[in-house]
Amino acid sequence: MSDVDGTPLIGKPAEDLTGRQHITKALAAAMWTYGGRGTGLLWTVTLIAQIGVGGYGQYAMAFAIGAIVSAPIDNPFAVRSIRESEERFRAERSLRVIIAVSMIVLGIILYPVSYLLWFGLVASGGEMVFAAYKSRRHRDGHPDKVQRMDTTRQVSAVILGGGYLYLVPDPTLAIASILYAIPYLVVALMAIRVVWGDRPAFPGPIKMAAVLFGENLATALYLQGDVLLLGFLTDSTVAGYYSVAVVCAWAVAQVGAALGGTYHEKLRDGAGTLSSGPPLKHTVSLAGAAALLLLLAGIVMEILPLATELATSVIIMSAFVFFRVINYVYTTILSIQRRDVVRSGAAAVVVPIKLGLVTLFVSIGAVGAAISSVIADGILLAIYFYVLNRPPRALQNVPHAKHRMPDNS
Repeated sequence: MSDVDGTPLIGKPAEDLTGRQHITKALAAAMWTYGGRGTGLLWTVTLIAQIGVGGYGQYAMAFAIGAIVSAPIDNPFAVRSIRESEERFRAERSLRVIIAVSMIVLGIILYPVSYLLWFGLVASGGEMVFAAYKSRRHRDGHPDKVQRMDTTRQVSAVILGGGYLYLVPDPTLAIASILYAIPYLVVALMAIRVVWGDRPAFPGPIKMAAVLFGENLATALYLQGDVLLLGFLTDSTVAGYYSVAVVCAWAVAQVGAALGGTYHEKLRDGAGTLSSGPPLKHTVSLAGAAALLLLLAGIVMEILPLATELATSVIIMSAFVFFRVINYVYTTILSIQRRDVVRSGAAAVVVPIKLGLVTLFVSIGAVGAAISSVIADGILLAIYFYVLNRPPRALQNVPHAKHRMPDNS
């Protein structure tokens, strides 16, 4: 049995990488991520320049609607894809593709009705089917290859859409969006080919699927609720300063998610024990380096003629980056351990704390929101650290590396 590239799947051993090699793969993944984000920024500038702010607003709204619809639906598949047996992975991936392609088809049907609906569904279905297609690489611990695929898709979309916007005298948002979405359609065809013949299956018990669905909603509030609340309590300028600091911080911290991703196979084989994941010294070292990078960027901003509020917020968010890199690694370990309720419950705890602190520190604007983010992610790290150092009974007596926990998720 083989997958996308024809390599055997069943019985394929995990790569025996050194700690340094894991970090190298994580850094490579981060570089590809930054390339994709840079291309996305270029696309934003192009849309605004050729279509106008109003047109870009419609595009952004459609994408937001699609994310709200698809992200919680996709989360149970995404979480389980890195920890289930090969048979369950293939079956659930099949249903994941079916749902995603159905969203794309529905979006195409709604083209005459509403731009927000049709493009929102096509884009969100495209992201979901692409996630399903990439899930083999993600599962096997290759975040560098996953991010390379993502950046390639993004560059292809921007070349098609951007070329149209600059070459046609009177471009329209609808045609630009269609061209931008073409790579999604190509990926959908490739994904259908990969899952063809696999019998689809629901991602685990309904109760746990609901937990994972709720976790994603809570995460969305954790990621975006503070920016919206700050804008409501102050003004768009203050929210803009904080938003820039947040975007920079989350981008730098992505290296933590990449590091955790390189250990997927080892964590599955080791039943999710801490010893089968990244050594703590490697995680902390990478977190420190990432935090230092953002700290230096903030110091440079202080020197340059930029808003002091923005620069100070970036400096403070460097502490957030340190916590977030470690939290990304711990989130991966908890996912492999099937402790979905823990992650969902932790998110439910820190969201109101974070939003409450933003309200409390509103008088100092973006700086106060940055302090709130640091405190909230510090609390989240404390929760994860405590839980992972008091593992459930199923992990306390693992007889051998191939021990597999029961599917109680």
